[in-house]
Amino acid sequence: MPKMLILRGNSAGAGSYPDEQGKTIAWPIGALHVSAASDYARRRGYEPVVIDKPGQPQSQHSPQATAALDAFHNDEEVTAFYGFSGGGYNLKHLLDYLAANEPQSLHRITLVVVIGAPIHRGKYTFMASNYNPHARKKIKDWKDADWEVVYRTNPEQSQMPKGLPKGTGTHMFGPDVLLTGWPE
Repeated sequence: MPKMLILRGNSAGAGSYPDEQGKTIAWPIGALHVSAASDYARRRGYEPVVIDKPGQPQSQHSPQATAALDAFHNDEEVTAFYGFSGGGYNLKHLLDYLAANEPQSLHRITLVVVIGAPIHRGKYTFMASNYNPHARKKIKDWKDADWEVVYRTNPEQSQMPKGLPKGTGTHMFGPDVLLTGWPE
């Protein structure tokens, strides 16, 4: 079964981000509703592999980006990525690195999912067509890579699960809403 690397959001102390029931708990290894993200991976036909490193700092050499790159290098079955919040920003750095240094590996990627990371150019930032020109500079007879991109920022209040405490923010529930069929 192909695998999907799942990158968590930022770490945070208690009181910052709600869990699935709306309780604001501590997230020492990075905020993420793991069940929703993992179930989404399975629904799409991937074995979920959650990187237990927080999403900050967002950089090409962050602990999370380094761990994800190591997992990608060490397991040929990894063909998909899922970045939530800070993990989505790190996913961009990871793709930038691959395009600049290992462009042939871009052909392995089949799916890129980014939730809750409102990057300036949105979905386009993660599309293969954005990385192919960089790879083409490295490899003369480059055959373009292609993968599916699922990109969402934060859900609307009307899309939130029922029964949460009043005033619960929507950001953490992006994975849950995506799992239930978030429309494009």
